[in-house]
Amino acid sequence: MRNKTFFLFYLLALALPMRAQWEYDDDTLCQARLMVMYELTYREDTNHLDRAKTEQMMLLIGDEVSLFQSYIAYRNMNALRQAMRDGTFTGKIHVKSEDIARYLYKVYKNHPEGKATMMDRVVMSGSFLYEEDYPCMTWEYTEDTATISGYFTQKAVCKYGGRTWEAWFAPDLPFNDGPYMFCGLPGLIIKVADTQDHYRFEMLSAEIPEEMYILWDDKDCIRTTKKAFFKVYDDNMANIIENGMERITPVDGNTNDIQHRLYLYAKTKNNPIELDRR
Repeated sequence: MRNKTFFLFYLLALALPMRAQWEYDDDTLCQARLMVMYELTYREDTNHLDRAKTEQMMLLIGDEVSLFQSYIAYRNMNALRQAMRDGTFTGKIHVKSEDIARYLYKVYKNHPEGKATMMDRVVMSGSFLYEEDYPCMTWEYTEDTATISGYFTQKAVCKYGGRTWEAWFAPDLPFNDGPYMFCGLPGLIIKVADTQDHYRFEMLSAEIPEEMYILWDDKDCIRTTKKAFFKVYDDNMANIIENGMERITPVDGNTNDIQHRLYLYAKTKNNPIELDRR
């Protein structure tokens, strides 16, 4: 119930930019040729590494561009967008607690050409966009092989974001792509995890979708650099924690105190997927 309440507040905090965004048609980049589903297992609180969370993620691969994002976010936002276009949106959002998306980000690879573009939101601060060179990492191949999800895979290792990552890619799936920012291998990445196993992506399925398109919408994004985005995010979390220190006990026992909930939320986000914040 706590997570559901916070997520509804989070959507309300973003309501104005989202409403303006959906007054326009999305730009279609290309048709998706492959839809890959991943399960993300992550531990974002170093004080409780035994408490792993999971999130279902989706990778849409087109001829030249790909899009990676939370599947639940894609499904919910797509349904909401359609309701607003049809004029059937009631102004209320119903979210099941088990459907809460941890990540509301989008990662576009090779759009614009030669770049990987990240779109993300910071609570009560807005939406941001930054770019990296594509591909974003350099791999070292190993001789290790394994059969994963029925596919013959080979192991490769890279350093990215302050972590060492081990990836297993399938040469029989000739897609130079994978979850999050990971790409640049001669085959689809079936599994990738950091050596501490704080973040792990594992493929659940890969199929050819009937009719899905990769859409681009940066209308409400503030363009910035990766370093500047990390500073905004980290400063925002630090401010939430600092301002919440004086209100550990909700006012008058009110468990709906937003500042208290934000404090609890930010306090556990001390192990981001990218540790290098420079």
